[in-house]
Amino acid sequence: MTVTPHPGPSAGALPAVSLPGRLFTVARHCVAEARPVVQLVFLTRFLLGALCATIAGGARPAVPDVLAGAAALYLAVLATYLLNGVMDIAEDRANGSRRPIARGDLPARTGALVVAGSAVVSLLLTATVPGLAAPVAVLLLLGWAYSMPPFTAKRRTWAGAFVVTVAGLAAYLAGAVAVHGSLAAGPLALCGVLALWMGAVGAVSKDLSDVRGDALAGRVTFAVVRGERAARRFVAVAAPVLGAAGLAVAALGDPVVFAGAVPLAAGSGWVVWRCLHPRPDRARAPYQAFMVTQYAANAGLAAGLLVVGCS
Repeated sequence: MTVTPHPGPSAGALPAVSLPGRLFTVARHCVAEARPVVQLVFLTRFLLGALCATIAGGARPAVPDVLAGAAALYLAVLATYLLNGVMDIAEDRANGSRRPIARGDLPARTGALVVAGSAVVSLLLTATVPGLAAPVAVLLLLGWAYSMPPFTAKRRTWAGAFVVTVAGLAAYLAGAVAVHGSLAAGPLALCGVLALWMGAVGAVSKDLSDVRGDALAGRVTFAVVRGERAARRFVAVAAPVLGAAGLAVAALGDPVVFAGAVPLAAGSGWVVWRCLHPRPDRARAPYQAFMVTQYAANAGLAAGLLVVGCS
């Protein structure tokens, strides 16, 4: 008798993926598309705002409100940057982006649905914390204005810089609101300088590696209109000016601000070096220096506040 073997799966067959597995994959791609390093720095701003209001402003935080506020802010930032990825497919591919939508791993339609869901849940969460709806709604509106017509602020450097500066301030203020407090003058002034750091340094240096795709998309960024060299020179001037401004705020106000102002001033020198000594294979180096510097400045101010609070 001849025994016929049971046919197994073909060599090219893909294993079935469960619904939870598919949802996890979509969530992972959405987080990656929305730039985790940016999500983390917005959460850092939120927590620093809460810390400033608690230690320097005398607020008494409630843990549920802080958690709800952090979740609301995170979802608003996720929606903002995911929307940007949905709207930037052509530019991202022209610039060689490896984010999920550009490489085809996350359908734009799926990303758009997650944007809508994240925005709605974010606003629902703000209802649990009095006053939080305003800064979170500002973040969502700015995200829409940055990527969507008729404003499409991303097309022009000055408009994009305004959006990210106000968004940074909104994140700090959201943290203060979540603990039912306000920012003291010294920390508030440095937070303002750090927000301007985002607009004047981050928004311009970000475009240095995207000139080709931005030009193809018809954007009129500083680097496209004036050229990459002029954009680098602008950043090389703006960075030390803001570094000096941070030190001036510390010298004229609360000494604890020095803990954040010193890393900002040191990092501004690093940004200048990266701008004035460009390498063809390191077009993003000024932006990376900008990003590390703002992390260091925020962390420094947080450390200074904790030392004061524990003393």
